[in-house]
Amino acid sequence: MAILEGHFLEKGAFLKNPADDTLIIGVGGQFETVKNFTPEAREVFYLKDFYSDSYLRYFPEKIYHLKSEDIPNFLSELEVTPPRVQSLGTEDHLYEEDFQDLLKNFSGNLRKVVMISRESFTTGASANVLFHLLRKALTFGTGIPYGLWGKDFGIMGSTPEKLFTLKAGLLQTHALAGTSQKGHEEELLHSTKDLLEHNLVVQDISEKLSQFSERINVSQTYTTEFKNIIHLKTDISAAVSEDTNIMSLVSALSPTAALGGYPKKESLNFLRSTRYAKKYPERSFGSAMGLVTNEESHFVVMIRNVQWRKDTLYIESGGGVVPGSELKKELNEISWKRSVVKDHYL
Repeated sequence: MAILEGHFLEKGAFLKNPADDTLIIGVGGQFETVKNFTPEAREVFYLKDFYSDSYLRYFPEKIYHLKSEDIPNFLSELEVTPPRVQSLGTEDHLYEEDFQDLLKNFSGNLRKVVMISRESFTTGASANVLFHLLRKALTFGTGIPYGLWGKDFGIMGSTPEKLFTLKAGLLQTHALAGTSQKGHEEELLHSTKDLLEHNLVVQDISEKLSQFSERINVSQTYTTEFKNIIHLKTDISAAVSEDTNIMSLVSALSPTAALGGYPKKESLNFLRSTRYAKKYPERSFGSAMGLVTNEESHFVVMIRNVQWRKDTLYIESGGGVVPGSELKKELNEISWKRSVVKDHYL
């Protein structure tokens, strides 16, 4: 297939359009770091830095649109032997220390922080790994597949969480926070801790959207499945001006309280000070990636993914910590979220 020719291994990106399920793939082209969006007639990819309003802009040399019925043929070109990986261990010990610090820092302002950990793996750097992860991302079965890569780095996943879709002045998004295992739907819907965490996300999104819209609609909360995980979910929509600055919108909404914390400023200040952030200051997990054109914009939240730099792969996962959170339960949640990704991709 022509998609896999040319500069595919050097630079590429993909995102399934949440509005119509079309898989949009970019190949070749240029990366640059920007602080402003420049919408084009065709799709341009943007990846936001987690801690700042800086963006990696990717303008592909070529763009391909694959309909659902075209994807099996594309996947047939990606038949590869799974790479051999070896675990290098987790950073859960850093999480434990940061967790104890956080419990001492909760105040009237700081009400929630989303803490993360990672497990790293070693593997040989080759096209085999790229093709394998791409195939796995496109066959995850649930969520919205996405990915972006250069010669020595990349991220691929399938996320249950979109940041927003925007077309013709209608913005659609959702709050997704509060987690349990499949089969515990009723418990999750009545969990005091999870409802507190979830309602903070609903409040956070509504507050952020209020600077762009006077008409915000919020649905009833329900549960949604993602593999063997369930989340609390609340749909939110808003009417915004068609000349709304898209970069301002993304920067306001990301990271959400489901991935950063609440309030945003205080939670990010704490996260920057953690042992984890000092060891890994560059972060994409939990931030936003999307497509922008003159007509529409689609952004997703980058979770449930595998990342790599050179010959090291890593999987990050996290959970919301609020006053009263218990370390053992939080570590268990991080572990089985990580396992969902690890069991499928590796």
